[in-house]
Formats: sequence, C-alpha cells, structure tokens
Amino acid sequence: MHFMRNKIASALVCLFIFVTPCYAEEIDAQKLLEQVDDNLWANTKFITGRLIIDNGRKVRTLVQDSWMEGVDRSYSHYKAPSREKGTKMLKIAGKLWMYTPRTDRKILIAGHLLRQSMMGSDLSYEDMMEDHKLSHSYSATFESFEEFAGIGCAILHLVARDKETTYQTRKVWVSPKNQTVLKEERFAKSGKLLKRIVFKDYEKIGSRLFPRTMVFRDMLKENTKTTYKFDVIEFDVEIPQKYFSQGILKR
Repeated sequence: MHFMRNKIASALVCLFIFVTPCYAEEIDAQKLLEQVDDNLWANTKFITGRLIIDNGRKVRTLVQDSWMEGVDRSYSHYKAPSREKGTKMLKIAGKLWMYTPRTDRKILIAGHLLRQSMMGSDLSYEDMMEDHKLSHSYSATFESFEEFAGIGCAILHLVARDKETTYQTRKVWVSPKNQTVLKEERFAKSGKLLKRIVFKDYEKIGSRLFPRTMVFRDMLKENTKTTYKFDVIEFDVEIPQKYFSQGILKR
C-alpha cells in the first residue's frame, strides 16, 4: 500500500513536470492579450464610480460619472464631495482639460503634469483618462505561470510599441481560463516599478466579465491606496457629442 502511494505521488510529480511546460507552450501571449481586450474594452462606455482615496491618515471618496469613446475622447463629471463637486475633465485627442468651479476656469493639463497625482489619489491624470487596447500598444511575451488569489495565472511581459507610451513595460497576471486580468504592474523606462493594480469582484455584464473593483497603489508612496469602485457600467452606449466639446466645461 505504501509502495502504491509513493508510485502515485511520483506519477503526479512527473505529470506536473511534463504537463506544465506543454501548457506553457500553448500560451500565445499576444492572442491572450487580445482576448483580455475583447473582455474589457468597448467602443463607448458609461461609468458611475467611486474613488476611495486612502492616504494613510484619512479616507475620502470622490463620486463621478464618466463617458468614454474610443481611445481619444472621454469626459468625467465629479458629483461629490462638496469640495470637488462640479469639477470636470475632458480628454480630446491626447489633450486633457480640467475645469474647477472654485476658480471658474479651465486649464490644460499637459506634459509632465499628466503624470502627477490626480486629486491626491494613487492614479495620475493619465491613469484616470486611459482607455486603450493593450494589444494595440504593447507586444506581449509569456513569462511564467503563477497562482494569484487562488487562481492560476499566466504572467505576460508587455513592451510598448511606441517610445512615447507612458509605461514602457508592464506585467499582467491573466487567467487563461476566462481571459481576465487579476493583477498588473506598470514600470518606468528605467525599469522602476511605478504602479500596482489588483482587479477584483469580476461580474458578468452582458457578454463580458468585468471587474467591479480596482485597487491602485502608487509604489513611490508609502501606506496609500486608491480603490476604484464601479457602481454602474454600461457598454456601447449612445453619447451626446456635446460631451466631447470644450463647451461642456462651462459652468
């Protein structure tokens, strides 16, 4: 009996050794990244969400509505708290405009300012307004398998196709089973880790599996995190064109 148990255990070890590399060879990293994009991306989106900002001393919550069209156009309107209520952000063709009711003026956020913290959160302005297909911007290669949050993931290494891309490299932990991202790390050109994002609470929305929660950590800060909660999300919605005009920024 003892001999049989050892034999079975040895067989399982051998099976693991030989099956895992075979499975690795079956991973087409670029195709898997395209499947992830198909799951997450849509031509248009409407989102009502909460940014829960924890700076290690206090927690505050921003509530916003956002409309996104393609990769070049997005508009966000902040509804709470009172200090930020009425703040608007508009992205058109790579330019980001911001309106604040306290100053009653709009400003262009460009250059290095795009990489600054947005309203004290762990997201930069670029992070907040980003909505593009990773498979179009990056070339993917398979690195290894790793378990994350109890789920077997393929780790993909992404290299930007364009030198102007904010994050030149990324690592994503993807479940090959359902083409969902569980974790992502974003790096500077120097290779320094800048951001870590965990994707949670996946839910079936139409034909997609979409995360209801994303937890961002700015790795250049200590003891901070920003949790982005999606309370409402709709895909392929009709968006009035006035939402992508600078006229929308007026009081």
